[in-house]
Amino acid sequence: MKNKQMKKPLIYLLLLIIHLGAMAQTKSYKRGVGYGYHSETDMQQFSSFLSWWYNWAAQPDVAIRNTYQNFGVDFTPMAWNAQGITAVNTWVTSDENIKYILGFNEPNFKDQANMTPTQAVAAWENLQNIAANNGLELVAPAVNYCGSCVQENGTTYTNPFTYLDDFFEACTGCQIDYLALHWYGGGASMPGYIDDARKYGKKIWVTEFAAWDNSVTNAAAQYQYLAGTVNFLERDPDIYRYAWFIGRTSAGINTYPYIDLYADDGELTPLGELYHDIPVYDSMQRFTVPGRIEVEEYYRMKGLFSEITSDTDGFLNIGWTDAGDWADYKITVQNSGMHTLKARVSGTSSGTINFLVDNQQLATLNTPSTGGWQSWRTVNVQLNLEPGEHLLRMYVKKAGFNINWMELVEGEVSASEFKWLKASIFPNPVADRIIHVYLPTNEFGSIYRCSLTNELGQLVFADWVKATSTNLQINLNSLYPLPPGIYFLDVVGKTCRAREKLIIK
Repeated sequence: MKNKQMKKPLIYLLLLIIHLGAMAQTKSYKRGVGYGYHSETDMQQFSSFLSWWYNWAAQPDVAIRNTYQNFGVDFTPMAWNAQGITAVNTWVTSDENIKYILGFNEPNFKDQANMTPTQAVAAWENLQNIAANNGLELVAPAVNYCGSCVQENGTTYTNPFTYLDDFFEACTGCQIDYLALHWYGGGASMPGYIDDARKYGKKIWVTEFAAWDNSVTNAAAQYQYLAGTVNFLERDPDIYRYAWFIGRTSAGINTYPYIDLYADDGELTPLGELYHDIPVYDSMQRFTVPGRIEVEEYYRMKGLFSEITSDTDGFLNIGWTDAGDWADYKITVQNSGMHTLKARVSGTSSGTINFLVDNQQLATLNTPSTGGWQSWRTVNVQLNLEPGEHLLRMYVKKAGFNINWMELVEGEVSASEFKWLKASIFPNPVADRIIHVYLPTNEFGSIYRCSLTNELGQLVFADWVKATSTNLQINLNSLYPLPPGIYFLDVVGKTCRAREKLIIK
């Protein structure tokens, strides 16, 4: 990861499910699962979001072998190794629904298909003949980094791309329509792995993935990984299809590595609900201006990654920013003139964003240090827009920030419309569980959004509080016992806000 650690937002699970449930959702052609024990109830219920599945075999799962066609979910047979080719031929010649054949399963692993590049190439001709006879496309052998690996001509194939290099070199002229990759690295590791595979110039199937390393210490970490990784895979134009590993394990969702999508028959786990609800990528999507842009819903992107946000609204925020990263958004501007771009940002240091419209830089926004990766602040910049369809680019000039959303409104927002105030907090350090906040403003009786974050930027408290005179009284009883330390209190009103340090003894 770069710039920050992954957050573990268990306390936001309910709000997230409500948010996603309200979003328009269509079925993604890419989204699938690796699993071999579906029931008819499973397939009936999960067909609303699954477009395909495979089970490492030539035939569909026993319980749905003769009925899966009724559910609108593609089955993709696999020749697990050379011995599986005959079974694939038998099935595809009898099932007219088949479109693709998956090649060998992790051939560079001794405990999987266990095939050298030369052996894989020798067997590939038979798969080619099956594909040609049935009008099917072929997916290359699925590779990953391995421990106990096959060897050939002095090369140990620990690196999957070394294996593919030699496979492609020996298989000149072969029919290989797609790549296949497996990946079990956590955090924001998937994009770099995919970048390494782009050199082959082929669309990619990620046919196994989950976080299965020391980044996963609980179910929330796997939840966070799935959200960011699936959003990336869904929106990357080089990803053709992907399949989560796995549907169910014998140990269940509450046991490491917390990967189960399915609970009881026909039911989803919370992780499965999230997999169901990740927004489907639409390359034709345009954001209307004036309006809000959820930044994770980019059209194209370089170098960025998403995570579940603990801001007061939104689903994912973008982070892992490095200088030179960017994200593009298709926009339709209603009216010409000056617009204000509001950006919801956070970070432990300052950053800089250049905003370009149709490759012309129109504005630069400096993002402040907010004290934490999930301590959020709204900052503004003005830019002049012409009506019509445009491409807006968010370009990272200086890294050091997360961003949750952008909002473009017509006209200018002056400093007088949104003021930073100096608040007084007492008692501070906090001796009891009720604190008083004094704001130098005349917004008597107004409602303020009050939130408390720790030094890691994790939200520990949020509530709406009505001002009495110029005083806010905030009751922290529900938080105790609260670990002692330094916290940050944000108070946001209609036209003003304040941020102050709070010490808990």
